[in-house]
Amino acid sequence: MSISPTLEDLQTDEQRRVLDTVSQVRNNDNLCTRFATEICLRRDPIDSLTIRVIPDSDRPQDEQEQIKNYFESIDDFKDLPKIMNNAMKVMGISEGGNAFAKDTLSIEICGPNRPQLTLVDIPGLIQTSTKGVSESDVALVAEITEHYIKQPRTICLAVIAATNDAANQPILQRVRKFDPNGNRTLGVITKPDKLSAGSGSESKFLELARNEDVFLKLGWHVVKNRKFEERDFSIDERKSSEMAFFSTSNFRTLAKDNVGIDALRLRLSYLLFEHVKQELPRLQTDLERALQMARDELKTLGNSRATPTECRAFLTQLSMECYDICRSTLNGNYDNPFFKCDAKKTNSNGRDKSDQLNKASSRRLRAAVQLLNCMFANAMDTKAQKYVFGTRVSNAEPGTSDPGTSDPGTSGPGTSGPGTSEPETPQVLSVEEAKYWAKQKLRLARGSELIGNFNPQVIGEMFWEQSEPWEVLANFHVQGISNLCKEFLLVLLDSQTTHELKDRIW
Repeated sequence: MSISPTLEDLQTDEQRRVLDTVSQVRNNDNLCTRFATEICLRRDPIDSLTIRVIPDSDRPQDEQEQIKNYFESIDDFKDLPKIMNNAMKVMGISEGGNAFAKDTLSIEICGPNRPQLTLVDIPGLIQTSTKGVSESDVALVAEITEHYIKQPRTICLAVIAATNDAANQPILQRVRKFDPNGNRTLGVITKPDKLSAGSGSESKFLELARNEDVFLKLGWHVVKNRKFEERDFSIDERKSSEMAFFSTSNFRTLAKDNVGIDALRLRLSYLLFEHVKQELPRLQTDLERALQMARDELKTLGNSRATPTECRAFLTQLSMECYDICRSTLNGNYDNPFFKCDAKKTNSNGRDKSDQLNKASSRRLRAAVQLLNCMFANAMDTKAQKYVFGTRVSNAEPGTSDPGTSDPGTSGPGTSGPGTSEPETPQVLSVEEAKYWAKQKLRLARGSELIGNFNPQVIGEMFWEQSEPWEVLANFHVQGISNLCKEFLLVLLDSQTTHELKDRIW
């Protein structure tokens, strides 16, 4: 739920210089941005600078703990490059190893003159793999970039250099992908001193700075960074050089609020304030949702279970709650919140609605059982007999087909379990086939009765053969009910206990 400007640029060097001048931190010109750097500026009576590393959540837990233990505190900004090199080693970045990391370097700078501002510097976009940079590194940098700029609470600073046509710098297209209307993007133009006075390129960038070319709701800002010859300039000397340029060049026609690093710093603070004010209602909603989730998890944890007595009391209470819910579902009484299905939580996606209904049916066991009972009754009505005697004329000679070879199928009502299947549609016998089947049964059932009579047991045998599907249908139905009960108990334990406790109980 962070709300912070994000610096992004094809030209990593200019991007870093903008960051340095805004934060007033002198960095190493040779240091390449290989990870996201979060710089938190805080107003405090005492000057301090602390450095931590926030590990990537995809790392193994032991690596995360090791990285979290890294902590540095320095008094002189000159030591920052050395500390950042140490942080790179902690992240596993080296010349012979990984070139980039998804970890975040967190730098907190406090001082009496510091603005209330948070900046996130992310690696510059890489178009193709080069020496020391693989295709996976290119994909990783793009992933890191998109992770930050797609967040709706992030203000993006799209930094472009005036030495290259704005249309050729892909950061604008990348930002527009996630912020098509430019509602949370501030454009920053650097190296205006490299443009020839009165040239067409200068005119194009002046149009861009006036927000007349590429429109951004937050507008554009122009800064002049230190040139190589000015690399040893102090902060005040750099400021004087910048002021002299904007007072004598054609960029003097721009509004004073839109040029210079001091104006950018104030502009960012104001934008951040307005952005926070705008996001507060949604932030409050997110916090309330997170608070409710935490309360639900705390309620699920239950009371303390440090002693055997407390454990017995907890399990007794849990069993009583589960018993009440089981009794309610068996009676078809769905007043308990456990049985509620909130239709408002489903969207227009039919699959989501179906999943929600499936969850509700899993909880409302009596309703689900009644549905299976109806399906079982329908199956008994349509598939309970082995043979159906019709008027179809068989092409085969009577006796050539074996009516006893009908095998059960695999589809049917309910949810089948291992070793259960539902019979296929009954086999249709023509009149001739039915007569042949009956004659065969009579011959095999002959006893001591007189000619012209038949053994009365043949009726029972014919009934037993005709009702062979009953056992399969009944087993299939019972297995379906059993599966429903198991699913209900799992859902019940999921809602009333933690996953760890459920695994131990189940």
